[in-house]
Amino acid sequence: MPDFTPLYVRIQQFIRDEIASGRLSPGARAPSEPELAAQFATTRATVARALQQLVFEGAIVRRSGSGTFVAPAAISAPIDLSRVRSFEEQVMAKGAQVGYETLAFASRPATPAEAETLHLDVGGTVYGLDRLRLVSGRRMSLECRVIPDELGRRITPELLATKSLHAILDETFGLKVHRVEGRIRASLASAKLAEKLDVKRGSALLVRDYILFSADRRPLVCGESYYRDDFRIDYVVQQSPGDEEAPRGAHAGTSTP
Repeated sequence: MPDFTPLYVRIQQFIRDEIASGRLSPGARAPSEPELAAQFATTRATVARALQQLVFEGAIVRRSGSGTFVAPAAISAPIDLSRVRSFEEQVMAKGAQVGYETLAFASRPATPAEAETLHLDVGGTVYGLDRLRLVSGRRMSLECRVIPDELGRRITPELLATKSLHAILDETFGLKVHRVEGRIRASLASAKLAEKLDVKRGSALLVRDYILFSADRRPLVCGESYYRDDFRIDYVVQQSPGDEEAPRGAHAGTSTP
């Protein structure tokens, strides 16, 4: 039976299958345009169309002058609104290993905004933490935390080298993070951020701004985390049965066509 699937779709599926089977692993060079054109007896324009969609999907990356490569495996952390979990817990639940590289950790005067957020006296002292989070050896996230002096002065380099901030708060101070308030936004990498995260200047970044609270609503830490563009946040939205609103203009006991 003849196959009427468009040729560019067949090329895309071939590449996807090679990646899914492991014959093409993350970082491996993918077949070139001339190779695929010869294999599928088509033009390079058709191959280019197929590869363009795979680039958009994040399956491959194309580097000018170097060729086409399988994209690194994306790192994801699902949003779970029913419990508080650190980035590390979310990533490690998927089998990845997390390491740390502390770039800066020092005391300084709190800004007025930080003092207000953390319920500190005006002129109070905080510790600023800049730390890279490495996922399976790759720089994935830069956390920029602001920690009150009473906590920061007891955090050692050894703790920063081995534990998430959630774990440090819980295990060192007995302060379990009970609530997180924040927002997620997009940004572009400045020259400094690009260097720290090993990305090109102007690359897309995902940013999480947040405040961590204890069970008694005490603000423990504030700050932001920057993530490379190969980091994803997975989520599911499900409406509970019976929560559906009636269509506008409809009345109870009536239906609309």
